[in-house]
Amino acid sequence: MKIDFENLGNIRKGSIELNDLTLLCGPNNCGKTYAMYSLYGLLDKEFEINFSFVKKMIGQLKTNGVYSFDVCEIITLHQKDMISDIEKHFKEYLPSLFGVTDDEFFKTTIKLNFDNKELKEEVVKEVINSQISLGKSSDWLFLLEKEKESTKIQCTLRNTEIPDKILQRFISINLTNIIFKGLSKESFLLPAERSGLNLFFRELSSTRNLLLQHAQKDSIDPMELLKDIFESKYADPVNDYIQYLNKIGSWKKEKSIYREFAQDIQKNILKGKYEVDKQSNVFFMPYRSQNKKLPLHFSSSTVKTFFGLVFYLEHRAKKGDCLMIDEPELNLHPDNQRNIARVIAQLVNAGLKVIVSTHSNYFIRELNNLIMLKADFPEKERIKKQFSYKDNELLNSKIISAYLFDGKGIFPMSMDDEGIVVETFDTVTNELNQSSNEIFYAIQDAKESE
Repeated sequence: MKIDFENLGNIRKGSIELNDLTLLCGPNNCGKTYAMYSLYGLLDKEFEINFSFVKKMIGQLKTNGVYSFDVCEIITLHQKDMISDIEKHFKEYLPSLFGVTDDEFFKTTIKLNFDNKELKEEVVKEVINSQISLGKSSDWLFLLEKEKESTKIQCTLRNTEIPDKILQRFISINLTNIIFKGLSKESFLLPAERSGLNLFFRELSSTRNLLLQHAQKDSIDPMELLKDIFESKYADPVNDYIQYLNKIGSWKKEKSIYREFAQDIQKNILKGKYEVDKQSNVFFMPYRSQNKKLPLHFSSSTVKTFFGLVFYLEHRAKKGDCLMIDEPELNLHPDNQRNIARVIAQLVNAGLKVIVSTHSNYFIRELNNLIMLKADFPEKERIKKQFSYKDNELLNSKIISAYLFDGKGIFPMSMDDEGIVVETFDTVTNELNQSSNEIFYAIQDAKESE
């Protein structure tokens, strides 16, 4: 899918085509976070969706109790209207997504472009078992099913008292999920503010804190409470991350297929491991002193930064999910910026979609090494052994999309089997080298003339 942006924050115009690994690069204040949050909101699909053509389905469904349709035929007949409806409602959702007033995105335009062949291929792969139920899953009132390698969706209605609007939205959301499933099953975003959020997520849970504040007053004004709650809203990606942290206690027993990568980060980058107790307090235990258990606030900045990612990979990540990281290089020594690039390459090769916003030349250059090592050449095995590169880190350039943000627009960066050309980093590096050389030789000349 290609997304066209126009007048989005600092972005005047530009497009992003999502790939297995999508990179967003550029200077500060040039629109990368606007794009990252917008992509998250689009893939997360928390905005209103109601396709008008679904109304006819509901009429037959309520008459007969069952209704089936071919989803590929529906997409062929209604794709233009479906995409237009998603674009319209997504734009209306942008102020809520960013936690700002409605007029901030008055001039914004976002267009979605799908490859029809790829879209239908992904549709066929999907398995759906979605229901409206009361209590237990067996007590369903409406059931929507689709088997793998089939294009038929079966709708079954047990209770005709369900309002048409609820059924319309439910079917519309499931159709939208089918369209987006090839891009991402579920999305998880690690915001740039994660170090502080990892420490203060309980205090930052706005609804909880406002309830406590109002409970301490002699009298509670319900309207004042509601007003405070609405006005205290964070941007949705930040709020979702806070909610994620508040659920770690209930999720810590779950096991992800990506937990080995979480263990690698703890072993090779952090040199220790995290522990979450029964009260959801987070501790860190350095390997050099196994008996020492540090509260997270007493640990290093790197340890604070990585908790959300490590917990996600150990307990929540699923194949086909989209992991979004704003500045993975935060608080990292250049050597570990290279290491996290290798971890991300491994995750991409293991089936996670990854979107990264970065300022790090070390991070990009390490990705370029992984791209170049994918090729066959006589010295390949020697170099891999010398620098400890693994086969599961090597990257095919065809699964990578890279974009440069310059404060005006979004531009695709040149890329081939030798890697990604990032002129913004090269310019800074060349200027630094030039200024260092001139300073050094000026000092030498001064010494010689004394």
